Amino acid sequence: MTMNPALDIHSTVPRLMDTEKMRCGHPRYDPGGGGINVARAALGLGATTTAVIVSGGYTGQRVESLLEADGLDLRPVRVDEPTRESLVIVDEHDGQCYRFVLPGPHLELDDELRCLSAIDDCAATATHLVVSGSLPPGCSPGFFAAVARISRHHQCTLVVDTNGAALPWVTGAYLVKPSVRELRDCVGAPLPDRASQVAAARELIGRNISQVVVVSQGAAGALVVTADEVHGVAGVPVPADVGTGVGSGDSMVAAITVALARGWSLVEGVRYGAAAGAAAMLTPGTEPCRAGDVDRLYDRAAHKVSE
Repeated sequence: MTMNPALDIHSTVPRLMDTEKMRCGHPRYDPGGGGINVARAALGLGATTTAVIVSGGYTGQRVESLLEADGLDLRPVRVDEPTRESLVIVDEHDGQCYRFVLPGPHLELDDELRCLSAIDDCAATATHLVVSGSLPPGCSPGFFAAVARISRHHQCTLVVDTNGAALPWVTGAYLVKPSVRELRDCVGAPLPDRASQVAAARELIGRNISQVVVVSQGAAGALVVTADEVHGVAGVPVPADVGTGVGSGDSMVAAITVALARGWSLVEGVRYGAAAGAAAMLTPGTEPCRAGDVDRLYDRAAHKVSE
């Protein structure tokens, strides 16, 4: 489920300059938003996937057409205001990536209820339900509680990846995947080391936000935290100058969920997710990770673990 999709526009400038008119390179357009990125990556990893998205205006139509071209099973929930756009600009001079993200359409209560109805319909035949990305303006604090009720009703494993502002609203999930920054925003503490990050993750577990917290640490890997156990999963190194890294966390969520659906252990699923996140660094724009890259990087990481 993607409550706040985006039409992602990627381009370059020779150099980012204040007040100057900067001529951009040829643009690339991708369907974006957390759940969309997860669905596209999961599809590429061989999972049967349905993407439920909020869609409005000409930008929503463009996102839909791009997803249909990918062969993704799509369930749009249409709203009056247009789907947001986001702009990713790479400064060719120093290679720095800048991301400009608009807020998205304002949802009314009826819009949210129609989203929940679509989730309910799709969850009836699913093993796993992923809600990923930010919530748009107007979405109620009770949204995630309603999603949790749906997942329990259909015995569907709930995975959530949302920003720090919405994370406290999550309840009853099996797994959440905050970054260190998002976890810091949620608990309101600096979290400078592993011990503080584990304690913050267990605070989320104690608040019934989820049973498992996977704290993504970028290139350093991830922490897998439950009420009783902690496991560190090493990052998978890739060349730093290949891609923008946009959507890496979403590829990680996709691979974790696919692995869990295949019956893998939690820690091995997160290792597979770390490989997928690294593989997403090798693709342009928000193009999802490629299965061949994921398997190669996972095998390399597994070999290092066995050593």
